[in-house]
Amino acid sequence: MFSQFFGNYLLENQKITAEQFASCIEYTKANRVKLGFIAETKGMLSSSQANELNYLQMNSDKRFGDLAVEKGYLTEAEVDYLLGLQGNPYLTFVQALQEKGLFTSDEINSSLAAFQEANHFSEEVMEAIKNADIDDMLPAFVEAPDNRYLGLIGLALRNIIRFVSSYLRIEEGSFVSSVKARYLAYQHTIGDYEGFLGFCSDDDGILAIAEGYAKESFGTVDEDALDSVGEFTNCVNGLYAAELSYQNVHLDMKPPELLFDAAIEEDNTFYSLPIFVEGRRSNLIVKLA
Repeated sequence: MFSQFFGNYLLENQKITAEQFASCIEYTKANRVKLGFIAETKGMLSSSQANELNYLQMNSDKRFGDLAVEKGYLTEAEVDYLLGLQGNPYLTFVQALQEKGLFTSDEINSSLAAFQEANHFSEEVMEAIKNADIDDMLPAFVEAPDNRYLGLIGLALRNIIRFVSSYLRIEEGSFVSSVKARYLAYQHTIGDYEGFLGFCSDDDGILAIAEGYAKESFGTVDEDALDSVGEFTNCVNGLYAAELSYQNVHLDMKPPELLFDAAIEEDNTFYSLPIFVEGRRSNLIVKLA
């Protein structure tokens, strides 16, 4: 998630090219963060200590963490902590930027500060984006008087990360009374209250959801592709209904609706949130009544 937010900022401000961005994303998919890089980033090792340990590791059959403990630079508990961060997407993307020679550590820190200022993100929101913490970052993008919107939208986004792709970015959404799109897949819920959840797009951006969820390539947005998106909406609504059942709120789901060149018009407004999965845009649409 972090790579999509920060990478898009760097791309829009011409600090990296589209090719460089794509190369960094491929790096994050194939690599884990080096312990020395994490320790240096966290201020647990100096640059000279990290370089020394890297050199020793190249000339011995020992792991970086074991060498750090032997030299007295780190404790075993600290090494365990660092090992737990090796899959951190924020650190992986930062490492990619440095290893590919695109930024120095100081340049990254400067760009991060500019990114935060440009988007008016608090420290809490920045940390949430770095850690892919949907609940803590969502209020910065979704302003709704009814907290149920945050709950359902948050559930949908977490399940995109879980079932579709972790390479997700969102922009600020808004309440609308209608939406017209080339491709629409959504599902109504009925019961103690009515509403719907779905996705729409004017281009093939919705394929990112369809292909990510089905784990197959459709090539074009056809009925099979929209059916995959419909199945995903059914998955999200099913999980939402299960959550509400513990609160004695009962919901049932109608069959998903798959539409081409169609519009949704409502007497009451519903929420439309721009989402970017693997860099491809669609809109998450949610109504709760």
